[in-house]
Amino acid sequence: MENETIKMEVFESPESFNPDIVESAVKPGLFGKDIIYRDTIGSTNVFLKRLAQEGASEGTVVISDEQSAGLGRLGREWFSKKGENLLFSVLLRPQLPPNKMFVLTMIFALAGIDAVQEISGLNSMIKWPNDIYIGGKKLGGILTEFSVVQGVVQYLVLGMGLNVNWNPEEEMTLLYPTSSIFAESQEKVSREDILINLLKRLDVSYYEVGLDSERTEGFYEKWNEKSLILGKTVVIETGKERIEGEAAGIDRDGALTLITSNGDERKFLCGDVSVKMSLSDQRNF
Repeated sequence: MENETIKMEVFESPESFNPDIVESAVKPGLFGKDIIYRDTIGSTNVFLKRLAQEGASEGTVVISDEQSAGLGRLGREWFSKKGENLLFSVLLRPQLPPNKMFVLTMIFALAGIDAVQEISGLNSMIKWPNDIYIGGKKLGGILTEFSVVQGVVQYLVLGMGLNVNWNPEEEMTLLYPTSSIFAESQEKVSREDILINLLKRLDVSYYEVGLDSERTEGFYEKWNEKSLILGKTVVIETGKERIEGEAAGIDRDGALTLITSNGDERKFLCGDVSVKMSLSDQRNF
């Protein structure tokens, strides 16, 4: 997919999201079968999980201009201005064991950063475990949720919030450095174009992962290449401990390998990570 260029011809006003443009552009692919749009919703992930439990088909997409109860990782709130950002979730019913679900979060994140670069020209990175960053500021977040019954995955919902045409500097309530495509480029872009590009890439990647082809290894390599923290001294806080070391790699299970100062190798599947800039000054990413 690195050499493939996906161009869009239609630019819709950033203030008016048009799901029909997305649906017509991604047909007859996996994500063009059932696209649901809501002007306002509690959470696209929560809404889509309910649909999944009711038997919604794989490839269902839920999009909203505003979330009244948007969710981030660890139950945190996701704040977004109405009509300016991209808020959506997709439903998959993968034929993969539960311990292989990370690969789907991975290809979702890669589709996101590739779509951002294709449409806006901006080079974003992935901050383990599930954020999209540009420089030291958060551009987007991913929330993965899935259901397992008797060892079999019933469904998986991938949700993304991506800051597109919003100006975060106007907000006084943000708790961490935040950016957007507009803030970085001073140009507004089509949210429809980004979503179309992303869904087309995800469709291809999901098919390749399902084949368990050699291409899957390439996804892992790219994920590590696009990591914001690898090779840097970081601090991980898990809620139970605070560990410092060098971020050495992310494995096939999504675990971050940390090399501590005494040479021990530790692996973490989740936690809050900050890059250590100096002994007296840490810059949180």
